[in-house]
Amino acid sequence: MIPHPTAGVPSWGPPPRAFNPSGARRPPDLSHSQSEMSTSMPQPLPRQPAVIDLTANVGDTQEREPPAKRPRLDLPVAAPSVGDRSPVPGSAGEARITPGVGSAKPPSFALRGRPVWSFQALVSEAPGAGDAREGDAAAVAQRGKRAEPPPFPVLPWQGPPPSSLESGGANSRDSPPSTVVQTTPYHIEVPPSAPVLKGDRIADFSPWTGNHPEDVLNEQTAKQGHYDRTQVSQNESNTARPSLYAQLKHRSGLHMLSSVFTAALEKRQSHNTVANPSTFKPPPRVTLTDNKREVWLRDLANSSVPLRRLSRTIPHGIRGKVLLDQCLSKWIPVSRAVWLAKCVGANEIRAFKRKGTSGTLAVGLEAKWVRDWTATVQQFLEGVIAACGSADWRKKMTYAVSLTARLFFERLLDHDQYLGWFLTSLEVAPLNTVPAWLLMLGIYWDSILRYRKRARRLTESLLAKLHPISELDRTAPLRPLADRLSFFVKRLILEHTSSVVLLDSWDKYKDLISSCLDFNDNVHKAVFQTLAERNLRIQSPKSQQGLGQQSSQQRLIHLLDSINTTHDISASSAACLDAIDDRGVVVSKLLEWTATSFRYGICRVYTAVRLLRKWKASGVDIDSHILDFLNGDRDSDSLNMSNIYHVISELVRSQTFSVGRYLQWLMAKGVAADHSEPRQPQQSEALGLLLQLPTGRLPEHVRNLRNTLLTRAGISASQEESTITSLKASIAEQLPDVFEAQMLGVTMAEMSPNDLTWAVKSEIGQWMRRGVTGYTRESHRKIPGASWATEARVCALNPDQFYRVRSILESFEDLSMLADVLKQASNSEHSVVLASAADTVSYHFSSFSAIGAVADLFKGLVESYSCLKRVGPPNLDLVFSLIELGLQMPNELNTVALLRQDLCRIENRSALTAPSPLSDHAPLAFNPMDSAFQEKLDQLLGPNGGIDESTMDTIFSSLTKILGSVDGQPRLSANDACRYLAQLRLFRPKHFDGMLVRWICSLLRSPTRPALAQILPPLIGVGCVTIQAFVFLVKRILQSDKVATAFPNLADLRIDLLELLIPSDSFEPSSHPDLVTYRFHLAQREFIAKHPRETFDIVRDAISLVNSHHGQVNPRRVDLTNCAMSIVHILLTQDPERAVKYCMEKFVDHPSSTGVLQQALDRLLRFDSGPERPAEKVVDMNDDFSLPFCQLKLQIMFNAEPGNSANNGIVDAMFSAAVADSRANRSHWVGLVSLMSLDAVRQIRERAEKAFFAIPMFEDPAHDSTADRASSPEIAKLYLTIIEKLAFSVPETGVPSAAPILVEKMDLLLHRLVVMQNNFLGSAANKQGSGSEQMVRARANFERTLAFWFSALLKIVVIHRSSFVTSSLTARPTLIQEQSRLLISIFCISLARLPDNVLRLFPAADYFPHPVLSEKHRPCPGILLQTHALDVAASLIDMFPDEARQHCARFLKEKCPPFIQVQANPRVPYLLGPVPDVAANAPQPASLPSPSPVAGGSTPTPTPIPSGNFTPGPAVPQQQIPAASIPPGLSEGANYIAGQLRLQYRGRVVGPYPVRPWELLEDAAPIVGVNDTAINLKYFDARRVRA
Repeated sequence: MIPHPTAGVPSWGPPPRAFNPSGARRPPDLSHSQSEMSTSMPQPLPRQPAVIDLTANVGDTQEREPPAKRPRLDLPVAAPSVGDRSPVPGSAGEARITPGVGSAKPPSFALRGRPVWSFQALVSEAPGAGDAREGDAAAVAQRGKRAEPPPFPVLPWQGPPPSSLESGGANSRDSPPSTVVQTTPYHIEVPPSAPVLKGDRIADFSPWTGNHPEDVLNEQTAKQGHYDRTQVSQNESNTARPSLYAQLKHRSGLHMLSSVFTAALEKRQSHNTVANPSTFKPPPRVTLTDNKREVWLRDLANSSVPLRRLSRTIPHGIRGKVLLDQCLSKWIPVSRAVWLAKCVGANEIRAFKRKGTSGTLAVGLEAKWVRDWTATVQQFLEGVIAACGSADWRKKMTYAVSLTARLFFERLLDHDQYLGWFLTSLEVAPLNTVPAWLLMLGIYWDSILRYRKRARRLTESLLAKLHPISELDRTAPLRPLADRLSFFVKRLILEHTSSVVLLDSWDKYKDLISSCLDFNDNVHKAVFQTLAERNLRIQSPKSQQGLGQQSSQQRLIHLLDSINTTHDISASSAACLDAIDDRGVVVSKLLEWTATSFRYGICRVYTAVRLLRKWKASGVDIDSHILDFLNGDRDSDSLNMSNIYHVISELVRSQTFSVGRYLQWLMAKGVAADHSEPRQPQQSEALGLLLQLPTGRLPEHVRNLRNTLLTRAGISASQEESTITSLKASIAEQLPDVFEAQMLGVTMAEMSPNDLTWAVKSEIGQWMRRGVTGYTRESHRKIPGASWATEARVCALNPDQFYRVRSILESFEDLSMLADVLKQASNSEHSVVLASAADTVSYHFSSFSAIGAVADLFKGLVESYSCLKRVGPPNLDLVFSLIELGLQMPNELNTVALLRQDLCRIENRSALTAPSPLSDHAPLAFNPMDSAFQEKLDQLLGPNGGIDESTMDTIFSSLTKILGSVDGQPRLSANDACRYLAQLRLFRPKHFDGMLVRWICSLLRSPTRPALAQILPPLIGVGCVTIQAFVFLVKRILQSDKVATAFPNLADLRIDLLELLIPSDSFEPSSHPDLVTYRFHLAQREFIAKHPRETFDIVRDAISLVNSHHGQVNPRRVDLTNCAMSIVHILLTQDPERAVKYCMEKFVDHPSSTGVLQQALDRLLRFDSGPERPAEKVVDMNDDFSLPFCQLKLQIMFNAEPGNSANNGIVDAMFSAAVADSRANRSHWVGLVSLMSLDAVRQIRERAEKAFFAIPMFEDPAHDSTADRASSPEIAKLYLTIIEKLAFSVPETGVPSAAPILVEKMDLLLHRLVVMQNNFLGSAANKQGSGSEQMVRARANFERTLAFWFSALLKIVVIHRSSFVTSSLTARPTLIQEQSRLLISIFCISLARLPDNVLRLFPAADYFPHPVLSEKHRPCPGILLQTHALDVAASLIDMFPDEARQHCARFLKEKCPPFIQVQANPRVPYLLGPVPDVAANAPQPASLPSPSPVAGGSTPTPTPIPSGNFTPGPAVPQQQIPAASIPPGLSEGANYIAGQLRLQYRGRVVGPYPVRPWELLEDAAPIVGVNDTAINLKYFDARRVRA
């Protein structure tokens, strides 16, 4: 037996006691312990005594202590001496002196009144106990702890028990502690030394309280002891088998036994079942004084005071903010504070009914009170948060958060209002308070994410807080906050992906969302791709961004156009092959790009040749693809077949194209079988290649076969040979030194290079290359410092010979042979030839880059220049040409720097040279008509000459007279004079430039000024003037009003600028431009290529002037319009996109200059402007190459014909073109539509929508064939493509007429689904065999058709989403109904469980057109159609009012078809919630309390599973709430289950069982009743559980 722990430490046996005759008990000697405590222990508070004297009042002792176990024995003890007396130490508290006791009684006998069941006094009186316990007693008194209980006695078989009075026993026992008043109930503690039985069970024991049978001392227990045995009757001493076996053997024995058991169970159930009605009443409130109220609140804060005691008197006046503040200030435990809030709330709510108000008004007042209470809780929490930094703020914050969270989960708050306030506070919270709200976010995380309405708002709030921090680069102070926000965002993305489907803010936050994920993790990467795809599918295009998306063929064309800029053939080759997988399409587009008239430059031919060679080396069968292209069906009028033949000729030269295979293919096609029959265009082109093939490197048998086929086709092969012979004789006559003229008697006919075939051109080019290669001479250059002369042979071409050879090859467009000639010319010793060669490379830089000869040519020219520089001074023209060429090569910057240093040395040497003696007589010696004029110039301007300023002025005047002379016959040409001017400039550049500007201005001021097109070209050719500088000078003159008055005929300057830019035909064989002229042509090309906008402005201003002064123009200006057209043609075809864009912005607005642009476009498009439907003709001409030009043409037509009839015609033509291009999988029409007005685009879209809605979704198989049914989705796809491309034309306010049509279409689709599903279910059991297979096939076709039309209508809904949300001014009366019907149709169709699972297995990308995304966010093909449909519904719900959402939820709950099973899907309540439970108003038993819609309307309505009559059914929650997410100490188990209670009648749920959360009170009544709960336990067959 173990005594009560407050009674001290007892002894296991009766201790020895001494009798005191006087009745006084001798206390132990405490002198030693008193001295020890006084020196080592601090004084405790006097209000907490450690020893309480209980001897004065015996009655009081009996109330406070347990009853005595046995009669008290008075043991006489001798009176102690005075010296032994010692008062109780001060640390143990003061002794209590009771009146009525004599003064002779010493105060040391304080333990006299202690009950006998406490052996403290007896142990103290034991002999030797005082000495053994003095130190222990002092230690116990110092620590204030009770002593440990004595150990159990040793078992008999383990040895004799130790003596209790030995020294070891003294150590095992503690001194008796001071008695302390206990405030907590007594709990039995198992001693650590208790014997352990089998199964870790402790041997039973009973505490010594005086009520146990063992504590009763009678004769039996005194003699025999106490035995804890169960008295067994004699009847139970044996087995029951004999008595029961006879009964069970009887026939009715088993029935009788079951009846007995059943009767026993029924009796127990009826006895234990709660049948009494609910007697619950909230605890009453009474008016108390302030002191009593404070005492009551302190008792409430004390957990030892039971709530049943406190429920008797709940003080009035504690409610609202006062209640919460009192709980915070008194630190009332959270559970007891919630109990108080429930008591106050239940009384407040019941007060509404006691006032005699009606039921409806009472419910309204109750809801208002709950909202006010929720607002009070919000203000309370805001006040605590605002007090940040005050004393104990952290502790107060923890308490406030715990209390409000407990109130929330106990459903004592309005969830909608509270969570809305929480999200609003998070949105408006500054960054310094965001951490506090994030700490609370973990508590309400699952409640917020239970519904999308709150989850989407939370996502946007977190992203809005993270966005400014990310822009600040996440500095050190904000890094923890940014990491925490990123953690929550990442958790939302990974665990609640549907909450991150953001309609309005995805484009703003998508980069921020991606930064929160780790893309090295495949899971994160896949989730983000899926999320990006889901957001993209619900976005409605509001701009023309989709029109700028290019197809794969357009991207290939863009790559080909960029080669002229990058000059990287290897990278472009790989990129072209990656753009399109079909190699035939790649080769065909390359050949079209080469031959189209909508691109400029011969460089395209050599680019195509280089690419085809690379593709041939990589394994592409270019021969078959080229033959397929020749035999294909295409528009040959827009292609220049000469370029195609040129490409193939170059391939034949390099033996890349198989001529034998082509001849076999030609014979197999029968193209050359009979020349008398008319041939198709493709046959003519295929046969034309036979005539163009070069024969120089063909084997003899292949050449003979070609000639045979030509003869069969009616073409004489001998004519080709005679043409070649004639051309060779003509060239040899012009260059007799280079080509030996051994062909006598040959007729030299004048032939245009365009009339020659590539067989002739190729043969002539190779013959000229061989002639130039063999035309060499020995070099006699002597290098200073070397005693030997170079014996290498060098090119012997002089400048005139080089000019002629270059002109001939350029007229043939045989630049590959020209590159070989330049390679030979780069070995020349003539500086003018080297400079001309460098200028030639610059002029054809793109072509030579495609050939791959630029680097070698530049290297050879630089080496020749280095050799010449060693022999003599460097030539100015050569240095200038090499610098201009090197600037176009990024890898030769170091060489260009060295050349510029040489140029600076030349200029500095000339400037520092002393004047020559000849310069003193310069005014008399220089006469342009003098025969020695040129010799004198060479002497003065030579490398060793020098002149002063006066001589420079004289020479400049003489040379400018030669430039300005018209009638005289100067001995110097204009080009030579300008070359001397360039040399003259080296002496004094600044002085020369000033004189040149003044001379040009004097020419402009002259009334009879010569044509600037004759004076400026040679100056531009030698570098004294640039075209850009002259254009800038003219602009300054025209813009200055003061200067403009001094120039006559100022307007003609614009025409002079146009004439300056007119390109001369340098490819004519009769013209052989020299160094200066060729450089001017090079300057013209560079200006037009680098300054297209300025060139357009020059043409526009000049043509406007010509048109305004028609008939008054100077007669020497011939056909400026044609010249301007040629310039515009070059500008348009060099860079079509930029040129067309500039023309639309600036050129089209000037009607006077539009005519030239229109003529140039007509020539390009080969457009015959007839009176009938011009717009349709332009649309028909549209393709990948002519797209920008057709756009510009239509723009001009729109500006010229703004009438409605013209617009209608254009709209008709464009709609037809859109349908045709969509059917052919082309998107050319999209670029044309982008030019039209928004109203015209809207008309096209409306026509497509009208045609789309006119297509029957499900056709009758009895009247329509299978082909027709299969074609319906295809036709719908065409119109859907047009609608999607033109979706930007939908206004922001929407199209009101589109909403009813879409709703009807969705309703029709849902109706057809319900009908077909019922038909399939009804006929599934009847049909077997072939009929069953036919039914399965029909069902599969139906499901696929349903999926297509559902996805198509969803796309239209996304485009016309704004049509369902209109402003209040234009709101339709049926708008809410349309919104609800649309949501119902989408939910029912998407969640229907079809047998083939089409909606849940097939991705949505297979059913409607999908836009091309950027490479950063590739489309994810795994987005299911069902997921996409629910995302569309979510985007609609975000915009719709709550009325439409709630109406849809009620319909799905009450009237949804059974096969759809919407309620079983957790996504439905997630999207539609929170929804108030309208079933609370259903009829219920009269004894039920009225329903409370306060908390129920703000929490999700779960879906029950029927499980009997009036049985609460568990619901399927939207999201599983893990146990770890519930805050510690807060449990919503009972309340959460109570919120799911449902009343059932015959297996059908008739409504929720209304449970008021305010009345779920424990210990509400002072006396425990049978049914004092707020829930009527009678309806649940509840039973009492007895202990």
